[in-house]
Amino acid sequence: MREHVETLSGTGVALAGGFVGLLGWAADAELRARAGFEAGPDWSVLYAELPLTVLVGVVAALAAWLLPRRWGIRPSVAGYAGRVALVAMVLAGFWLAVQGWYAGLPEPMPDHKP
Repeated sequence: MREHVETLSGTGVALAGGFVGLLGWAADAELRARAGFEAGPDWSVLYAELPLTVLVGVVAALAAWLLPRRWGIRPSVAGYAGRVALVAMVLAGFWLAVQGWYAGLPEPMPDHKP
């Protein structure tokens, strides 16, 4: 039974990490795709940034979830609560890092069509 709980909780943590990565990417994705490109949209926003941001979110969440287990913390209610708190802090830090990264990008040019 304990293995099933670990599997389900690890899956939930991976989904949460992917969701935070997706939300971080989607904040201003359309504006980033149009930033400074007169010839057309920048498709790397969709085909490079999206999968990388989601993947890093999943890896960060799972690493935070598995790290206390590696240190030998026994699976108990307090152990799970500590692991959940650690994952929440890591995902909040990841969210802030993604937002800070995208804030440093150049501002998009307004779309003026005559």
